[in-house]
Amino acid sequence: MTSHVTHATHPGAEASGFEHAGAFAGAPDRLCAALLTEIDAGLVRGAHVTVAVGPLLRERLRAARPEAGRGLHFAEQGAFYDAPGRTVAALHRLAAAHGTAGALFIGEPVLPADRPVELAHWQRLEADLGTALAGHRLRVVCAHRTAELPEAVREAALAAHPCLATPEGPRGNPAHRPLPDLWPPAPPPAESPVLSMDLASDLALVREDAAALADAAGMPDERRPDLVIAVNELAANVLEHGAGKGTVSLWHEDGRMVCEVHDPSPDLDDRSVGLRPADTSADRGYGLWITRQVCDFFEVLPGPEGTRVRLHFRLG
Repeated sequence: MTSHVTHATHPGAEASGFEHAGAFAGAPDRLCAALLTEIDAGLVRGAHVTVAVGPLLRERLRAARPEAGRGLHFAEQGAFYDAPGRTVAALHRLAAAHGTAGALFIGEPVLPADRPVELAHWQRLEADLGTALAGHRLRVVCAHRTAELPEAVREAALAAHPCLATPEGPRGNPAHRPLPDLWPPAPPPAESPVLSMDLASDLALVREDAAALADAAGMPDERRPDLVIAVNELAANVLEHGAGKGTVSLWHEDGRMVCEVHDPSPDLDDRSVGLRPADTSADRGYGLWITRQVCDFFEVLPGPEGTRVRLHFRLG
């Protein structure tokens, strides 16, 4: 198999090692043509190629490249698109496993237009990938079937990608722009009771209190350990590096349990914190990396009264 495509990168990719492209087409055949161009170029340069797309694209790509061999691996879409924090962790593992040769990842992102809060978190992930994966020899190509996306969602997805993958090869994306803050955080729904607790100064007590609060709020048993781990990690951050005191609040919202940890200190104002794995021996950062993975959606909300970290746990 040969390829005559010149491998284009977006500005800054050479310095960071990470590249992020989007493939956009209404017709599946044209979208697959763009992805096959990427696959062929990746295999020619010796990269390990992983494809995690939905059934329609997967079967077409498999049929088109049955002879690709061990360099091409098809994964389940859900293995990489379960929750944004776990997506980032999976991509870090992929890049680390193939660091010398480099890796190409082709995925079909989740963009649930009918669930605005979840959609905003997935959109934020696409915009944050450059920060999360800087320094890795990894190219990520996101496949978007534009005929199935509302116009506003399609435009936001296009803006998130520094370059484009096309059947003719990669090219720059003139529509690329930074993603603005998508929303001011909404208050808890008026019809949903809010349960709260103060953070104890002892983490063992914090874990006990968090478990009791989750039980009182009706958190399902299978998700309760995740919430306790997340609250423990955030509480450690508040107690060691923040104001030394704070509160935890829980409420139900659209099939999710929302947990908000408030730190009166304004020091944590980086919305991308926890997107990169910290050294386990470091003073700070590893707990937020863990927290992003045990919850489904994670947001940092700085404000004049301190910082709120809001976690979302799907219940269904």
